[in-house]
Amino acid sequence: VREVHHRIKNNLQGVAGLLMQTAGKHPQVRGILTDAVSQVQAIAQVYGLQMGRSGPLGLAGLLRAVTASLGRMAGRAISVQVIGDVPHELPESETIPIALTLNELVGNALRHGEDGDVRCVLAPAGDTVVLSIAGRGRLPAGFELSRTGHSSVAGLGLVRALLPRRSSRFAVEQQGDEVVARIELWAPAVQLPAAASAGVERREAVLQRADG
Repeated sequence: VREVHHRIKNNLQGVAGLLMQTAGKHPQVRGILTDAVSQVQAIAQVYGLQMGRSGPLGLAGLLRAVTASLGRMAGRAISVQVIGDVPHELPESETIPIALTLNELVGNALRHGEDGDVRCVLAPAGDTVVLSIAGRGRLPAGFELSRTGHSSVAGLGLVRALLPRRSSRFAVEQQGDEVVARIELWAPAVQLPAAASAGVERREAVLQRADG
């Protein structure tokens, strides 16, 4: 299985390389292809992490891998801070959607933000885990997240479509000179290792094990 994951990762990175070559030859579509490259690389990070382990992926490790990849591509600094113990894991069905979500939000902060570092903070709140992504910038006047519908194929509409509907909360707001995107995830979108190993995904079971 590790060998399969290794080959998939290499193939995805090969696809990303071909897209970058095409972007270099056709400047008029460079922006679109660069976005596609970052999405392919985010998926490749999932398979890269799966090469060294079995079972669910840790959310903190996935965040570090995706941000490191984006930082290298953009030549920008991305700060990642994990507060306390964040053992929360992603079930297999959520790993790629969450990786693409992280890629989109951090990528937005890099593309549309002003000079300065992009900051990511991951913190536990009981059975819930909270991720904030902040960068210098200004939201458009009259911005309302509810207007970015699920039919959108890019940007915040893509994020809303990727996040699990019943086990997540998503907000974007202006905080001083920064735009902050905030995601909250709870079971079954994330689960604690004890619940994951037992195959328990109901939120009540996760709470019982966390309390124990």
